[in-house]
Amino acid sequence: MLDAFRAEQTDPMIFRTMGELGRFHLTAPKTYGPKELNYVKCGLVARQVERVDSGYRSTMSGQSSRIMEPINEFGSDALKQKYLPCLTKGERIPYWRFWRC
Repeated sequence: MLDAFRAEQTDPMIFRTMGELGRFHLTAPKTYGPKELNYVKCGLVARQVERVDSGYRSTMSGQSSRIMEPINEFGSDALKQKYLPCLTKGERIPYWRFWRC
């Protein structure tokens, strides 16, 4: 992360690693996510990521709150099964596309 920050670049592999560590959508039910934490614990995780680079924290929390949370709350079971597993693992980062349209 520090090398990417210094070079002003984003390494997509960081997000896969974050997914493997369970950093995406920490409040998701265990069916779709590795944790199911409360919002205070999610905030503490975000704070630690932000200590290194706020851009990664923004992507992590943005993907969770603007992409994954609405799917989890309002999506059909088919939609949840299609998208939440790959989003939780960091395999897809639609949050980037959301801001790059």
